[in-house]
Amino acid sequence: MRFNWINWINLAAVAWLILMSVLAARKGLSEDFKSKHWIVNLFEQIGRYGCMALMMLPVCAGGWKFGFRSVPEMLVWICATVLLLGIYTLLWGKKANGGASVFYGLALVPAVLFLLNGTLLRHPALITASLVFGFFHFLVVKENL
Repeated sequence: MRFNWINWINLAAVAWLILMSVLAARKGLSEDFKSKHWIVNLFEQIGRYGCMALMMLPVCAGGWKFGFRSVPEMLVWICATVLLLGIYTLLWGKKANGGASVFYGLALVPAVLFLLNGTLLRHPALITASLVFGFFHFLVVKENL
């Protein structure tokens, strides 16, 4: 399976991540975590929005196309994406009475999703953005707990 200029499945995955965050904010479950260090906040946001854009667009991914080497790789991608989005949704549901592990899970799951997509789609820019996001997002969560 190859994607040309946009990956619609990943667009739906990013939309789901955003929807869960918006619903959590409306229910008062989401905190506005920020670091006291502006540079940490800056790199977290660069990583976050970079990941969201690169999940859908094959920027720097070899001729504006990305895809899988094999059908089993694509099936792993689909199953893992659905599983990680399900875990993310469940974690938001548990957040009301969860502890620090829920916060770390909510930080880790999107970073793993972005990294997995970058790896399976052979998308070096997405891999880089996911590592930046994951590292700085973890720092922000750790600082706020």
